[in-house]
Amino acid sequence: MTRLLDTPSEERFDRITRLAQRLFRVSAASISLISKDRQYLKSFVGPLSRESERRDTFCTETIKHSGTMIVENALTDERFRTSPLVTGNPHIKFYAGRPLTGPGGTRVGTFCIIDDVPRSFGPELQSILEDLTEIIQREMNLSWDIDHGARMQRALLPPTPPAPAGYSLGTCYYPAFGLSGDFYDLGTTGAGHFRITVGDAMGKGIGPGLVASAVRSAFTSTGWAQDPSGTLRDVSGRLDEILARAGSYAATFHAVIDPATGAGHYADAGQGLTHILRADNTIERLPPTGPPLGLMPGRTWDTRTFSLGPGDAILIPTDGLMDLHGGDLDHLATALGEMNTREHADTAVKKLCDRRGKPGILDDITAVLLLRDAESG
Repeated sequence: MTRLLDTPSEERFDRITRLAQRLFRVSAASISLISKDRQYLKSFVGPLSRESERRDTFCTETIKHSGTMIVENALTDERFRTSPLVTGNPHIKFYAGRPLTGPGGTRVGTFCIIDDVPRSFGPELQSILEDLTEIIQREMNLSWDIDHGARMQRALLPPTPPAPAGYSLGTCYYPAFGLSGDFYDLGTTGAGHFRITVGDAMGKGIGPGLVASAVRSAFTSTGWAQDPSGTLRDVSGRLDEILARAGSYAATFHAVIDPATGAGHYADAGQGLTHILRADNTIERLPPTGPPLGLMPGRTWDTRTFSLGPGDAILIPTDGLMDLHGGDLDHLATALGEMNTREHADTAVKKLCDRRGKPGILDDITAVLLLRDAESG
């Protein structure tokens, strides 16, 4: 329900259990999650096991109540004195815990402290335990909200359309923190040209995610009938005031391509990362044609041309891909030069965006690759 069960330790929770152990001077502290038949410790410090059978745990009793459960001496408590957790490791003699709730108020786990000697636990200490529990609860609520928002955001992404005849199409969309400030939209215009829009709202997290949704919605409202610069002007007119109030902007690339000839037109609002990958292994970067949306209200954008010959491809990424490959245009160009464009576009772009083995990448990564078949034309 919380989507935290069986997930790795996180510093935001570990910090609280470490603090509790030192503050209360106890042998152990933990944040537990209770499933049907087992207990999983999301965070713990002290001589505890990550997993245990639910029936043996103190926390199973704690979640039956809304307040703090205190056991000052487990050896004299009929509920626990014969428990293997009392008679054996970790030799619990003292326990104090409070329930944690999931969406809808269902009790899903506990925050607790334990000690291997009996002890008293007065009102002042109980108040501190309540405050720490409230901090944990807010973090859990935030996790659920972000996860729910991310699932909704993915559900609202447009389905990837079929590639035009004679082309292959690939996408990657990897949020850094659940919700993404990136967006893309693909499809066909009324004139039968293939359209590609890729954008990146400033920042990371919930706020940029909301901005990205607003920008993509403004694009879809244009009807896609204008040339790229006209489309950006239309979007800018719809969004400048909103982006100013939000204190945000969005770098965006928009292009239309005639699949029959490979002739393309684009306008680039401050993105500057789009590259043409030629069949002869040369690489060309398409420069920006104006500022990001919302950064300089009232500005316009030029429309420029490009072409895709047989075996050529156009790659439109957000800046997270540049961060993934060294953080500058030279390193990105090196990575692009190593791409195998003889593969299907979706295979090639997902390999390019793969974050595995590259920790510390803290930006959203989105990219669209449209590859013209070498035999086309």
